[in-house]
Amino acid sequence: MSERNLSERAGLEFTGERVVPGLVDADLLNEHLARYRFAARFAEGAIVLDAGCGTGYGAAELSRAAKVVGVDASAEAVDHAHANFSRAGVHFLRAVCESLPFADGSFDLVVAFEVIEHLARWQDFLAEARRVLRPAGLLLVSTPNKAYYAEARGAAGANPYHVREFEFGEFAALLRVVFPHVKLWTQNHADVIVFNSAERSAGDFDAPGDDRPEQAHFFLAACSLSPIRDARAFAWSPASGNILRDRENHITILKAELEQTHADHAALQADHEQVLAELERSNEWAGRLNAELAQAGAAIAGLQQELATTQAGYAEKVRQLEAELIERLDWVHNIERELIERTQRAHSLQAELAQAEAQLRLVRDSKWFRLGRRLHVGPEIVTGSGQPE
Repeated sequence: MSERNLSERAGLEFTGERVVPGLVDADLLNEHLARYRFAARFAEGAIVLDAGCGTGYGAAELSRAAKVVGVDASAEAVDHAHANFSRAGVHFLRAVCESLPFADGSFDLVVAFEVIEHLARWQDFLAEARRVLRPAGLLLVSTPNKAYYAEARGAAGANPYHVREFEFGEFAALLRVVFPHVKLWTQNHADVIVFNSAERSAGDFDAPGDDRPEQAHFFLAACSLSPIRDARAFAWSPASGNILRDRENHITILKAELEQTHADHAALQADHEQVLAELERSNEWAGRLNAELAQAGAAIAGLQQELATTQAGYAEKVRQLEAELIERLDWVHNIERELIERTQRAHSLQAELAQAEAQLRLVRDSKWFRLGRRLHVGPEIVTGSGQPE
């Protein structure tokens, strides 16, 4: 299975910060691998800690000559390292560099490549590296040049993954606060003419000192509690070191990608034109709907006005009927009062009549009235028929 397939299987993506073999171009990978090749000359037979090991490719590189423990704060990076680079003499575990889970004096060599700039507590890491190193042990630590890095990123601005970046003099001074012995190298991509054997060869390297270290791409420092004897320059010509051919191959790949991009662009343009045509039809349909909606709105407004007029007429008619009803009710109430008064008057007259009739009966029944009738003396009494008694 290829490294790319392994990387995809582990679920890692290249974010532009952590190197994932198989997902980055050879030039970038070699830039990082070169540091481990540099470290290999200090690692022979050693017990090595790869602090901030990332995806594990560097620990695997050092395991050719040493026993290596790789630690990283990222669980997914450690899982990827286990899945892709586990082998005899290499162990990976999750841990933070500022608090290493190892006893004092556990390692001969600690490497921390492109790690320190990511740490808020970078001073704690340096103290931890000193603690876990043996008295003659060595810390190899690299970091990008702050001045060059800011210029190279340009409009992209500061790297969001970096907490603290260093310039050459500052980096050296801060390392010497923790370690009495510090040697610094610069790391650059340099144009060289290589005469290489067809077989593996150590070769010779003619390299004058870097007279402008403050302009380097990267700094790499060796730090120790003991004097550092090996301060030689180092160059690595990887198997893919034919830069011109690599660039030509890369250009070929880019051309193919560009052609595919053009084809994709043409397809997108066709889709875009189709979408525009559909959008124009939709706009026409929406225009018709808007006109119909406007007509419907006008009709509704007319109906609402008509309804308002009708409601106003109904309200006036109801008001008139209510007024008429009130008048009729008042008339009925007046008739009721008059009827009650007449009924009361009739009852009163009946009572008076009954009283008069009672008195008349008394008069008729009296002996005096009867005597007067015989003697034809007294008043005549007219009955209800109008005839005198």
